[in-house]
Amino acid sequence: MFSDMLVNAFFPDKASLSAVQTYKGWAFVVSSGLLFYFMIFREFRGKVKANVLLTRQKDFSNSVLDSAGVYVAVIDGKGTIARINEKFEKLFASSGREIVGESIYDVFLNPSTASVLRSAVESIRNIDSEQVFESGCTVSGKTLHIRWSLRFLASWKEENDYFVLTGVDITKVVESERNATKRLNDIQALHEIDLAVSYNIELEKMLDVFLEKSISRLEVDGADIYLLSEDNKLRFTHGMGLLSDKSLPIDLPLEGTVPGKVVLTGESYSGPLHSDPGSNCPRLAMIKEMKISEYHAVPLQTRGKTLGVLEVFSVEERERDSEWHDFLITLAGQGSLAIDIAIMIESLKASNKMIKHAYDQTLEGLAMAMDLRDIEMEGHSRRVTELSMALAKEMGLNGEELENFYRGALLHDIGKISVPDEILFKKGPLDENEWEIMKSHTVYARKLLSQIDYLVPSLDIPYCHHERWDGSGYPRGLKGEEIPLSARIFTVADVYDALTSERRYKHAWPEKEALKYLRENSGKLFDERIVDRFLKIVKN
Repeated sequence: MFSDMLVNAFFPDKASLSAVQTYKGWAFVVSSGLLFYFMIFREFRGKVKANVLLTRQKDFSNSVLDSAGVYVAVIDGKGTIARINEKFEKLFASSGREIVGESIYDVFLNPSTASVLRSAVESIRNIDSEQVFESGCTVSGKTLHIRWSLRFLASWKEENDYFVLTGVDITKVVESERNATKRLNDIQALHEIDLAVSYNIELEKMLDVFLEKSISRLEVDGADIYLLSEDNKLRFTHGMGLLSDKSLPIDLPLEGTVPGKVVLTGESYSGPLHSDPGSNCPRLAMIKEMKISEYHAVPLQTRGKTLGVLEVFSVEERERDSEWHDFLITLAGQGSLAIDIAIMIESLKASNKMIKHAYDQTLEGLAMAMDLRDIEMEGHSRRVTELSMALAKEMGLNGEELENFYRGALLHDIGKISVPDEILFKKGPLDENEWEIMKSHTVYARKLLSQIDYLVPSLDIPYCHHERWDGSGYPRGLKGEEIPLSARIFTVADVYDALTSERRYKHAWPEKEALKYLRENSGKLFDERIVDRFLKIVKN
Protein backbone atom coordinates (compact mmCIF):
# COMPACT_ATOMS: atom_id res chain seq x y z
CA MET A 1 0.00 0.00 0.00
CA PHE A 2 1.11 3.58 -0.54
CA SER A 3 1.15 4.29 3.22
CA ASP A 4 3.50 1.33 3.83
CA MET A 5 5.90 2.47 1.10
CA LEU A 6 6.03 5.92 2.71
CA VAL A 7 6.78 4.51 6.18
CA ASN A 8 9.57 2.21 4.85
CA ALA A 9 11.20 5.19 3.15
CA PHE A 10 11.35 7.29 6.33
CA PHE A 11 12.02 4.49 8.85
CA PRO A 12 14.45 1.95 7.39
CA ASP A 13 15.33 0.17 10.65
CA LYS A 14 12.98 -2.56 11.78
CA ALA A 15 12.50 -1.38 15.36
CA SER A 16 11.35 2.09 14.34
CA LEU A 17 9.32 0.63 11.50
CA SER A 18 7.47 -1.73 13.85
CA ALA A 19 6.57 1.09 16.27
CA VAL A 20 5.37 3.34 13.47
CA GLN A 21 3.27 0.50 11.99
CA THR A 22 1.61 0.05 15.36
CA TYR A 23 0.78 3.74 15.68
CA LYS A 24 -0.45 3.77 12.11
CA GLY A 25 -2.90 0.93 12.89
CA TRP A 26 -4.18 2.78 15.89
CA ALA A 27 -4.61 5.96 13.88
CA PHE A 28 -6.51 4.09 11.21
CA VAL A 29 -8.89 2.56 13.75
CA VAL A 30 -9.47 5.89 15.49
CA SER A 31 -10.02 7.78 12.28
CA SER A 32 -12.34 5.09 10.94
CA GLY A 33 -14.28 5.14 14.19
CA LEU A 34 -14.55 8.90 14.11
CA LEU A 35 -15.68 8.75 10.50
CA PHE A 36 -18.39 6.20 11.28
CA TYR A 37 -19.44 8.21 14.32
CA PHE A 38 -19.92 11.38 12.37
CA MET A 39 -21.76 9.53 9.61
CA ILE A 40 -24.14 7.86 12.09
CA PHE A 41 -24.61 11.12 14.05
CA ARG A 42 -25.45 12.97 10.86
CA GLU A 43 -27.99 10.32 9.86
CA PHE A 44 -29.54 10.29 13.34
CA ARG A 45 -29.72 14.07 13.50
CA GLY A 46 -31.47 14.08 10.08
CA LYS A 47 -34.02 11.57 11.27
CA VAL A 48 -34.61 13.49 14.49
CA LYS A 49 -35.11 16.68 12.55
CA ALA A 50 -37.46 14.86 10.15
CA ASN A 51 -39.45 13.43 13.06
CA VAL A 52 -39.63 16.84 14.72
CA LEU A 53 -40.79 18.36 11.44
CA LEU A 54 -43.33 15.57 10.97
CA THR A 55 -44.58 16.03 14.52
CA ARG A 56 -44.83 19.77 14.01
CA GLN A 57 -46.69 19.24 10.73
CA LYS A 58 -49.02 16.78 12.42
CA ASP A 59 -49.59 19.15 15.33
CA PHE A 60 -50.17 21.96 12.86
CA SER A 61 -52.66 19.95 10.82
CA ASN A 62 -54.40 18.82 14.03
CA SER A 63 -54.50 22.42 15.19
CA VAL A 64 -55.97 23.48 11.86
CA LEU A 65 -58.56 20.68 11.94
CA ASP A 66 -59.46 21.35 15.57
CA SER A 67 -59.84 25.08 15.00
CA ALA A 68 -61.84 24.67 11.81
CA GLY A 69 -65.15 24.77 13.67
CA VAL A 70 -66.47 21.75 11.77
CA TYR A 71 -66.58 18.01 12.39
CA VAL A 72 -63.83 16.21 10.39
CA ALA A 73 -63.16 12.51 9.86
CA VAL A 74 -60.96 10.73 7.33
CA ILE A 75 -62.25 7.29 6.36
CA ASP A 76 -61.09 4.63 3.96
CA GLY A 77 -63.16 2.91 1.30
CA LYS A 78 -64.41 0.33 3.80
CA GLY A 79 -65.61 3.03 6.17
CA THR A 80 -62.83 2.56 8.72
CA ILE A 81 -61.98 5.79 10.54
CA ALA A 82 -58.36 6.78 9.92
CA ARG A 83 -58.32 10.18 11.53
CA ILE A 84 -60.68 12.59 13.30
CA ASN A 85 -60.50 16.06 14.76
CA GLU A 86 -61.29 17.00 18.35
CA LYS A 87 -64.79 18.28 17.51
CA PHE A 88 -65.75 15.00 15.83
CA GLU A 89 -64.33 13.06 18.78
CA LYS A 90 -66.36 15.03 21.32
CA LEU A 91 -69.51 14.44 19.28
CA PHE A 92 -69.22 10.66 18.93
CA ALA A 93 -66.52 9.34 21.32
CA SER A 94 -68.47 9.16 24.56
CA SER A 95 -66.75 8.20 27.85
CA GLY A 96 -63.25 8.32 26.36
CA ARG A 97 -64.10 5.71 23.74
CA GLU A 98 -61.44 5.37 21.03
CA ILE A 99 -63.18 5.46 17.66
CA VAL A 100 -60.20 5.71 15.31
CA GLY A 101 -60.00 2.30 13.64
CA GLU A 102 -63.72 1.66 14.10
CA SER A 103 -66.27 1.62 11.30
CA ILE A 104 -67.90 4.99 10.65
CA TYR A 105 -71.18 3.13 10.07
CA ASP A 106 -71.10 1.93 13.69
CA VAL A 107 -70.35 5.44 14.93
CA PHE A 108 -73.46 6.78 13.20
CA LEU A 109 -75.96 5.02 15.45
CA ASN A 110 -78.90 6.15 13.34
CA PRO A 111 -79.38 3.38 10.72
CA SER A 112 -80.85 5.77 8.16
CA THR A 113 -77.83 8.11 8.43
CA ALA A 114 -75.41 5.19 8.07
CA SER A 115 -77.33 4.02 5.01
CA VAL A 116 -77.16 7.48 3.43
CA LEU A 117 -73.40 7.62 4.10
CA ARG A 118 -72.87 4.21 2.43
CA SER A 119 -74.75 5.44 -0.62
CA ALA A 120 -72.68 8.64 -0.64
CA VAL A 121 -69.41 6.64 -0.62
CA GLU A 122 -70.60 4.52 -3.55
CA SER A 123 -71.83 7.57 -5.44
CA ILE A 124 -68.59 9.51 -5.03
CA ARG A 125 -66.65 6.54 -6.40
CA ASN A 126 -68.84 6.47 -9.50
CA ILE A 127 -69.31 10.16 -10.26
CA ASP A 128 -66.39 11.71 -8.33
CA SER A 129 -68.32 14.68 -6.95
CA GLU A 130 -69.09 16.03 -3.51
CA GLN A 131 -71.97 14.30 -1.72
CA VAL A 132 -74.03 16.32 0.78
CA PHE A 133 -76.62 15.04 3.25
CA GLU A 134 -78.13 16.01 6.61
CA SER A 135 -78.71 14.05 9.79
CA GLY A 136 -79.76 14.49 13.37
CA CYS A 137 -77.55 13.53 16.31
CA THR A 138 -78.63 13.40 19.94
CA VAL A 139 -75.99 14.62 22.40
CA SER A 140 -76.78 14.85 26.13
CA GLY A 141 -80.47 14.72 25.35
CA LYS A 142 -80.25 17.55 22.81
CA THR A 143 -80.79 16.98 19.11
CA LEU A 144 -78.26 18.54 16.76
CA HIS A 145 -78.83 18.99 13.04
CA ILE A 146 -75.66 18.52 10.99
CA ARG A 147 -75.03 18.99 7.28
CA TRP A 148 -72.37 16.51 6.14
CA SER A 149 -70.13 16.79 3.09
CA LEU A 150 -68.17 13.81 1.74
CA ARG A 151 -65.23 14.39 -0.63
CA PHE A 152 -62.67 12.07 -2.23
CA LEU A 153 -59.26 12.61 -0.59
CA ALA A 154 -56.66 10.24 -2.14
CA SER A 155 -55.79 6.71 -3.22
CA TRP A 156 -52.89 4.87 -1.45
CA LYS A 157 -50.83 2.53 -3.66
CA GLU A 158 -54.04 1.61 -5.49
CA GLU A 159 -54.97 -0.46 -2.45
CA ASN A 160 -57.51 1.81 -0.77
CA ASP A 161 -59.43 5.04 -1.28
CA TYR A 162 -59.63 7.72 1.38
CA PHE A 163 -62.43 10.21 1.89
CA VAL A 164 -62.81 13.25 4.09
CA LEU A 165 -66.14 13.72 5.85
CA THR A 166 -66.88 17.22 7.18
CA GLY A 167 -69.93 18.31 9.11
CA VAL A 168 -71.37 21.73 9.93
CA ASP A 169 -73.74 22.26 12.86
CA ILE A 170 -76.89 23.83 11.33
CA THR A 171 -79.08 23.38 14.42
CA LYS A 172 -79.68 27.12 14.85
CA VAL A 173 -80.49 27.51 11.16
CA VAL A 174 -82.95 24.60 11.26
CA GLU A 175 -84.56 25.89 14.46
CA SER A 176 -84.78 29.41 13.01
CA GLU A 177 -86.42 28.06 9.86
CA ARG A 178 -88.77 25.95 11.96
CA ASN A 179 -89.70 28.92 14.17
CA ALA A 180 -90.19 31.15 11.13
CA THR A 181 -92.41 28.51 9.52
CA LYS A 182 -94.37 28.12 12.75
CA ARG A 183 -94.91 31.87 13.07
CA LEU A 184 -95.93 32.06 9.42
CA ASN A 185 -98.42 29.22 9.93
CA ASP A 186 -99.73 30.92 13.08
CA ILE A 187 -100.27 34.16 11.16
CA GLN A 188 -101.89 32.21 8.33
CA ALA A 189 -104.26 30.55 10.82
CA LEU A 190 -105.30 33.94 12.23
CA HIS A 191 -105.73 35.28 8.70
CA GLU A 192 -107.98 32.37 7.71
CA ILE A 193 -110.16 33.05 10.75
CA ASP A 194 -110.40 36.66 9.56
CA LEU A 195 -111.37 35.48 6.08
CA ALA A 196 -114.08 33.22 7.53
CA VAL A 197 -115.69 36.31 9.05
CA SER A 198 -115.12 38.62 6.08
CA TYR A 199 -116.81 36.12 3.76
CA ASN A 200 -119.88 36.20 6.05
CA ILE A 201 -119.64 32.48 6.78
CA GLU A 202 -122.34 31.26 9.15
CA LEU A 203 -121.40 30.94 12.84
CA GLU A 204 -121.20 27.14 12.73
CA LYS A 205 -118.95 27.12 9.67
CA MET A 206 -116.79 29.89 11.11
CA LEU A 207 -116.40 27.86 14.33
CA ASP A 208 -115.36 24.86 12.21
CA VAL A 209 -112.54 26.97 10.76
CA PHE A 210 -111.58 28.38 14.16
CA LEU A 211 -111.44 25.04 15.98
CA GLU A 212 -109.68 23.27 13.12
CA LYS A 213 -106.95 25.94 13.15
CA SER A 214 -106.78 25.85 16.96
CA ILE A 215 -106.23 22.09 17.06
CA SER A 216 -103.65 22.03 14.27
CA ARG A 217 -101.61 25.06 15.36
CA LEU A 218 -101.71 24.30 19.10
CA GLU A 219 -101.03 20.59 18.50
CA VAL A 220 -103.80 19.34 20.79
CA ASP A 221 -106.25 16.45 20.50
CA GLY A 222 -109.47 18.40 20.83
CA ALA A 223 -111.10 21.78 21.36
CA ASP A 224 -114.57 23.08 22.07
CA ILE A 225 -116.41 26.32 22.72
CA TYR A 226 -119.01 27.13 25.35
CA LEU A 227 -120.88 30.41 24.90
CA LEU A 228 -122.61 32.29 27.69
CA SER A 229 -126.40 32.13 27.35
CA GLU A 230 -128.94 34.74 28.46
CA ASP A 231 -129.74 32.64 31.54
CA ASN A 232 -126.06 32.77 32.61
CA LYS A 233 -125.18 29.20 31.70
CA LEU A 234 -122.36 27.98 29.53
CA ARG A 235 -123.98 26.33 26.54
CA PHE A 236 -121.99 23.89 24.42
CA THR A 237 -121.82 25.52 21.00
CA HIS A 238 -119.27 23.63 18.95
CA GLY A 239 -116.57 21.01 19.36
CA MET A 240 -113.96 19.20 17.32
CA GLY A 241 -111.75 16.23 18.04
CA LEU A 242 -111.68 14.67 21.49
CA LEU A 243 -114.90 14.94 23.55
CA SER A 244 -116.68 16.94 20.84
CA ASP A 245 -119.60 14.51 20.56
CA LYS A 246 -119.73 13.32 24.16
CA SER A 247 -120.03 16.85 25.57
CA LEU A 248 -122.92 17.87 23.30
CA PRO A 249 -125.82 17.51 25.77
CA ILE A 250 -124.09 19.22 28.67
CA ASP A 251 -124.71 22.83 29.69
CA LEU A 252 -122.42 24.01 32.47
CA PRO A 253 -123.25 26.29 35.40
CA LEU A 254 -120.87 29.12 36.16
CA GLU A 255 -120.43 28.04 39.77
CA GLY A 256 -118.47 24.89 40.53
CA THR A 257 -116.93 24.35 37.11
CA VAL A 258 -113.55 25.23 35.70
CA PRO A 259 -114.99 26.84 32.53
CA GLY A 260 -117.38 28.83 34.73
CA LYS A 261 -114.51 29.95 36.94
CA VAL A 262 -112.60 31.11 33.86
CA VAL A 263 -115.60 33.15 32.71
CA LEU A 264 -116.21 34.67 36.16
CA THR A 265 -112.57 35.60 36.83
CA GLY A 266 -111.56 36.37 33.25
CA GLU A 267 -108.34 34.42 33.86
CA SER A 268 -107.02 31.47 31.87
CA TYR A 269 -106.54 28.08 33.49
CA SER A 270 -103.99 25.37 32.67
CA GLY A 271 -103.62 22.12 34.55
CA PRO A 272 -105.28 18.80 35.38
CA LEU A 273 -109.02 19.43 35.29
CA HIS A 274 -109.85 16.92 38.01
CA SER A 275 -107.45 18.48 40.57
CA ASP A 276 -108.89 21.99 40.55
CA PRO A 277 -111.16 22.92 43.51
CA GLY A 278 -113.78 24.23 41.11
CA SER A 279 -113.99 21.03 39.10
CA ASN A 280 -117.36 19.72 40.23
CA CYS A 281 -118.28 19.16 36.62
CA PRO A 282 -120.62 16.55 35.06
CA ARG A 283 -118.00 15.91 32.40
CA LEU A 284 -115.45 14.53 34.87
CA ALA A 285 -116.53 10.94 34.23
CA MET A 286 -116.06 11.44 30.51
CA ILE A 287 -112.71 13.14 31.03
CA LYS A 288 -111.48 10.29 33.22
CA GLU A 289 -112.76 7.78 30.69
CA MET A 290 -110.86 9.52 27.87
CA LYS A 291 -107.76 9.80 30.13
CA ILE A 292 -107.28 13.47 29.35
CA SER A 293 -104.16 14.69 31.14
CA GLU A 294 -103.63 18.15 29.62
CA TYR A 295 -106.30 20.86 29.83
CA HIS A 296 -106.38 24.59 29.09
CA ALA A 297 -109.33 27.01 29.25
CA VAL A 298 -109.24 30.60 27.99
CA PRO A 299 -111.99 33.23 28.27
CA LEU A 300 -113.45 34.51 25.01
CA GLN A 301 -113.57 38.28 25.51
CA THR A 302 -114.14 41.21 23.19
CA ARG A 303 -115.32 44.81 23.48
CA GLY A 304 -115.31 44.56 27.27
CA LYS A 305 -117.65 41.58 27.46
CA THR A 306 -117.15 37.85 27.96
CA LEU A 307 -118.72 35.63 25.31
CA GLY A 308 -117.74 32.26 26.72
CA VAL A 309 -114.74 29.97 26.99
CA LEU A 310 -112.39 28.08 24.67
CA GLU A 311 -111.19 24.70 25.93
CA VAL A 312 -108.30 22.69 24.47
CA PHE A 313 -107.10 19.31 25.72
CA SER A 314 -104.84 16.36 24.98
CA VAL A 315 -104.51 12.77 26.15
CA GLU A 316 -100.75 13.05 26.64
CA GLU A 317 -99.40 16.01 28.56
CA ARG A 318 -96.80 17.97 26.63
CA GLU A 319 -94.34 20.64 27.67
CA ARG A 320 -95.70 24.03 26.59
CA ASP A 321 -93.49 27.11 26.52
CA SER A 322 -94.51 30.73 27.02
CA GLU A 323 -94.71 31.26 23.27
CA TRP A 324 -97.34 28.50 23.03
CA HIS A 325 -99.41 30.06 25.82
CA ASP A 326 -99.11 33.50 24.22
CA PHE A 327 -100.41 32.13 20.92
CA LEU A 328 -103.29 30.39 22.73
CA ILE A 329 -104.32 33.78 24.19
CA THR A 330 -103.91 35.46 20.78
CA LEU A 331 -105.95 32.74 19.10
CA ALA A 332 -108.70 33.07 21.70
CA GLY A 333 -108.76 36.85 21.17
CA GLN A 334 -109.03 36.45 17.42
CA GLY A 335 -111.72 33.81 17.88
CA SER A 336 -113.65 36.07 20.25
CA LEU A 337 -113.72 38.85 17.68
CA ALA A 338 -114.74 36.42 14.93
CA ILE A 339 -117.51 34.90 17.07
CA ASP A 340 -118.80 38.33 18.09
CA ILE A 341 -118.94 39.48 14.46
CA ALA A 342 -120.53 36.20 13.32
CA ILE A 343 -123.21 36.44 16.03
CA MET A 344 -123.82 40.06 15.06
CA ILE A 345 -124.13 39.09 11.38
CA GLU A 346 -126.53 36.26 12.22
CA SER A 347 -128.58 38.67 14.32
CA LEU A 348 -128.67 41.16 11.45
CA LYS A 349 -129.62 38.39 9.04
CA ALA A 350 -132.44 37.32 11.36
CA SER A 351 -133.64 40.93 11.66
CA ASN A 352 -133.37 41.39 7.92
CA LYS A 353 -135.32 38.19 7.37
CA MET A 354 -138.05 39.43 9.70
CA ILE A 355 -138.17 42.76 7.87
CA LYS A 356 -138.33 41.01 4.50
CA HIS A 357 -141.10 38.77 5.80
CA ALA A 358 -143.00 41.83 6.99
CA TYR A 359 -142.49 43.49 3.59
CA ASP A 360 -143.67 40.38 1.78
CA GLN A 361 -146.74 40.13 3.99
CA THR A 362 -147.47 43.77 3.16
CA LEU A 363 -147.09 43.04 -0.55
CA GLU A 364 -149.35 40.00 -0.25
CA GLY A 365 -151.95 42.16 1.48
CA LEU A 366 -151.63 44.80 -1.24
CA ALA A 367 -152.05 42.15 -3.96
CA MET A 368 -155.11 40.78 -2.18
CA ALA A 369 -156.55 44.30 -1.94
CA MET A 370 -156.04 44.69 -5.70
CA ASP A 371 -157.93 41.45 -6.31
CA LEU A 372 -160.75 42.47 -3.96
CA ARG A 373 -161.16 45.67 -5.91
CA ASP A 374 -162.44 43.57 -8.80
CA ILE A 375 -164.52 40.56 -7.75
CA GLU A 376 -163.71 38.76 -11.01
CA MET A 377 -159.97 39.02 -10.27
CA GLU A 378 -160.23 37.58 -6.75
CA GLY A 379 -157.51 34.98 -6.22
CA HIS A 380 -155.80 35.81 -9.54
CA SER A 381 -152.61 37.21 -7.96
CA ARG A 382 -152.24 34.22 -5.63
CA ARG A 383 -152.89 31.65 -8.39
CA VAL A 384 -150.62 33.20 -10.99
CA THR A 385 -147.87 33.77 -8.40
CA GLU A 386 -147.90 30.12 -7.32
CA LEU A 387 -147.98 28.87 -10.92
CA SER A 388 -145.26 31.22 -12.16
CA MET A 389 -143.03 30.45 -9.14
CA ALA A 390 -143.19 26.74 -9.98
CA LEU A 391 -142.26 27.57 -13.59
CA ALA A 392 -139.45 29.90 -12.47
CA LYS A 393 -137.91 27.13 -10.34
CA GLU A 394 -138.19 24.78 -13.31
CA MET A 395 -136.29 27.36 -15.39
CA GLY A 396 -133.46 27.44 -12.85
CA LEU A 397 -134.18 30.58 -10.83
CA ASN A 398 -133.19 30.38 -7.16
CA GLY A 399 -132.06 32.34 -4.14
CA GLU A 400 -132.42 36.12 -4.24
CA GLU A 401 -133.38 36.02 -7.91
CA LEU A 402 -136.39 33.85 -7.03
CA GLU A 403 -137.33 36.15 -4.13
CA ASN A 404 -137.38 39.15 -6.48
CA PHE A 405 -139.45 37.12 -8.95
CA TYR A 406 -141.98 36.38 -6.20
CA ARG A 407 -142.43 40.05 -5.33
CA GLY A 408 -142.70 41.05 -8.98
CA ALA A 409 -145.36 38.38 -9.55
CA LEU A 410 -147.40 39.60 -6.56
CA LEU A 411 -147.30 43.20 -7.84
CA HIS A 412 -147.63 42.51 -11.58
CA ASP A 413 -150.88 44.51 -11.84
CA ILE A 414 -150.06 47.23 -9.29
CA GLY A 415 -150.11 49.83 -12.08
CA LYS A 416 -153.86 49.30 -12.57
CA ILE A 417 -154.55 51.50 -9.55
CA SER A 418 -153.91 54.38 -11.97
CA VAL A 419 -156.60 53.17 -14.42
CA PRO A 420 -160.04 54.79 -13.94
CA ASP A 421 -162.79 52.45 -12.70
CA GLU A 422 -164.98 53.09 -15.75
CA ILE A 423 -162.25 51.70 -17.97
CA LEU A 424 -161.06 48.95 -15.62
CA PHE A 425 -164.58 47.58 -15.01
CA LYS A 426 -166.09 48.26 -18.45
CA LYS A 427 -168.15 45.25 -19.59
CA GLY A 428 -167.77 45.81 -23.30
CA PRO A 429 -164.67 46.14 -25.46
CA LEU A 430 -162.42 49.18 -24.91
CA ASP A 431 -162.10 51.83 -27.60
CA GLU A 432 -158.69 52.96 -28.88
CA ASN A 433 -158.20 55.74 -26.32
CA GLU A 434 -159.37 53.54 -23.44
CA TRP A 435 -157.01 50.78 -24.58
CA GLU A 436 -154.06 53.19 -24.57
CA ILE A 437 -154.94 54.19 -21.00
CA MET A 438 -155.23 50.53 -19.98
CA LYS A 439 -151.83 49.70 -21.51
CA SER A 440 -150.24 52.53 -19.54
CA HIS A 441 -150.63 50.54 -16.30
CA THR A 442 -147.21 48.91 -16.93
CA VAL A 443 -145.55 52.33 -17.15
CA TYR A 444 -147.29 53.49 -13.97
CA ALA A 445 -146.13 50.30 -12.21
CA ARG A 446 -142.53 51.13 -13.11
CA LYS A 447 -142.88 54.74 -11.90
CA LEU A 448 -144.44 53.60 -8.64
CA LEU A 449 -142.09 50.74 -7.77
CA SER A 450 -138.85 52.41 -8.89
CA GLN A 451 -139.24 54.81 -5.95
CA ILE A 452 -138.81 51.88 -3.54
CA ASP A 453 -135.21 50.55 -3.48
CA TYR A 454 -136.35 47.25 -2.00
CA LEU A 455 -138.58 46.59 -5.03
CA VAL A 456 -136.34 47.85 -7.86
CA PRO A 457 -134.97 44.31 -8.54
CA SER A 458 -138.60 43.15 -8.98
CA LEU A 459 -139.55 45.68 -11.69
CA ASP A 460 -139.17 43.42 -14.74
CA ILE A 461 -142.46 41.56 -14.29
CA PRO A 462 -144.79 44.55 -13.60
CA TYR A 463 -143.13 46.53 -16.41
CA CYS A 464 -142.60 43.86 -19.10
CA HIS A 465 -145.16 41.05 -18.58
CA HIS A 466 -147.19 42.24 -21.60
CA GLU A 467 -144.24 42.14 -24.01
CA ARG A 468 -144.44 39.37 -26.64
CA TRP A 469 -141.77 37.18 -28.24
CA ASP A 470 -142.45 38.56 -31.75
CA GLY A 471 -142.33 42.20 -30.61
CA SER A 472 -146.11 42.76 -30.77
CA GLY A 473 -146.46 43.50 -27.05
CA TYR A 474 -146.25 46.67 -24.97
CA PRO A 475 -145.11 49.08 -23.59
CA ARG A 476 -141.80 49.03 -25.55
CA GLY A 477 -142.34 46.39 -28.21
CA LEU A 478 -139.41 44.26 -27.03
CA LYS A 479 -138.84 41.00 -28.86
CA GLY A 480 -137.10 37.69 -28.21
CA GLU A 481 -134.48 37.71 -25.49
CA GLU A 482 -134.70 41.50 -25.22
CA ILE A 483 -137.57 40.69 -22.88
CA PRO A 484 -136.26 39.92 -19.35
CA LEU A 485 -136.38 36.20 -18.50
CA SER A 486 -138.55 36.72 -15.42
CA ALA A 487 -141.15 38.59 -17.53
CA ARG A 488 -141.12 35.85 -20.22
CA ILE A 489 -141.70 33.20 -17.54
CA PHE A 490 -144.48 35.11 -15.83
CA THR A 491 -146.26 35.93 -19.12
CA VAL A 492 -146.94 32.26 -19.90
CA ALA A 493 -148.47 31.61 -16.45
CA ASP A 494 -150.43 34.90 -16.54
CA VAL A 495 -151.97 34.22 -19.97
CA TYR A 496 -152.89 30.66 -18.96
CA ASP A 497 -154.66 31.89 -15.79
CA ALA A 498 -156.42 34.68 -17.71
CA LEU A 499 -157.68 32.22 -20.36
CA THR A 500 -158.96 29.68 -17.83
CA SER A 501 -160.66 32.31 -15.61
CA GLU A 502 -164.09 33.93 -16.01
CA ARG A 503 -164.03 37.57 -17.09
CA ARG A 504 -166.83 40.10 -17.70
CA TYR A 505 -165.79 40.29 -21.33
CA LYS A 506 -165.37 36.49 -21.88
CA HIS A 507 -166.09 33.01 -20.55
CA ALA A 508 -163.41 30.78 -19.04
CA TRP A 509 -161.66 28.54 -21.55
CA PRO A 510 -161.29 24.81 -20.93
CA GLU A 511 -157.78 23.87 -19.86
CA LYS A 512 -157.28 21.88 -23.05
CA GLU A 513 -158.07 24.91 -25.22
CA ALA A 514 -155.81 27.19 -23.16
CA LEU A 515 -152.88 24.77 -23.50
CA LYS A 516 -153.57 24.48 -27.23
CA TYR A 517 -153.39 28.30 -27.52
CA LEU A 518 -150.04 28.38 -25.75
CA ARG A 519 -148.72 25.58 -27.95
CA GLU A 520 -149.86 27.30 -31.17
CA ASN A 521 -148.24 30.59 -30.14
CA SER A 522 -145.02 29.05 -28.87
CA GLY A 523 -142.17 30.79 -30.66
CA LYS A 524 -144.56 33.55 -31.79
CA LEU A 525 -145.98 35.27 -28.73
CA PHE A 526 -144.13 33.21 -26.11
CA ASP A 527 -140.65 31.81 -25.54
CA GLU A 528 -140.74 28.27 -26.89
CA ARG A 529 -138.47 26.84 -24.15
CA ILE A 530 -140.68 28.26 -21.42
CA VAL A 531 -143.89 26.97 -22.99
CA ASP A 532 -142.39 23.46 -23.20
CA ARG A 533 -141.48 23.53 -19.49
CA PHE A 534 -144.91 24.92 -18.60
CA LEU A 535 -146.71 22.14 -20.48
CA LYS A 536 -144.67 19.55 -18.54
CA ILE A 537 -145.59 21.20 -15.22
CA VAL A 538 -149.32 21.27 -16.05
CA LYS A 539 -149.19 17.67 -17.30
CA ASN A 540 -147.58 16.50 -14.05
